[in-house]
Amino acid sequence: NAGFTVRSPNGAAITVTGAVVNASAKTVTLTLSRAVTPSEVVIVKYAKPASEHVVQDAAGNDAASFDEQAVTNNTPATPDNTPPVISTALVTGNRMVITYTEASNLDGTTLAGNAGFTVRSLRGADITVTRAVVDATAKTVTLTLSRAVARDEVVVLKYAKPASDPMVQDAAGNDAASFDEQA
Repeated sequence: NAGFTVRSPNGAAITVTGAVVNASAKTVTLTLSRAVTPSEVVIVKYAKPASEHVVQDAAGNDAASFDEQAVTNNTPATPDNTPPVISTALVTGNRMVITYTEASNLDGTTLAGNAGFTVRSLRGADITVTRAVVDATAKTVTLTLSRAVARDEVVVLKYAKPASDPMVQDAAGNDAASFDEQA
């Protein structure tokens, strides 16, 4: 452990199993016996050993001991494995706005062509999707339609996830699932 100890404020020790010095970066990387959780508070202490394995500068000066040094915790939060799910679809004129439920943002990558979306009128008249634009922070996809939808016209929406990118995804890369006949 080269004189280093790590613990949480409540006193629970986390064993230091290794210490590696990077002289050019001026860092010491400690290997711990367990992973630190994303929200865990951690404190490090260095007690200069009486002999070997002392942290030194290039001139041979020993690093001073220190106690109760707070540590910046960069452990990533639990990964997002939940795909975005359609919440609502609203049409006004020749624009349809699809809102997704998603804990984080959508991926703002530009979608190609109809992006896998099709819109069908229950009157039987075809409506082509000419463009799909993602608003990542609003968690929406806005479709431009080939014609305006009449006020009393009922349309249904379908999404067939494309075989390859670009497709509707969240920022973590989870693909939105295909769906059929969403009114």
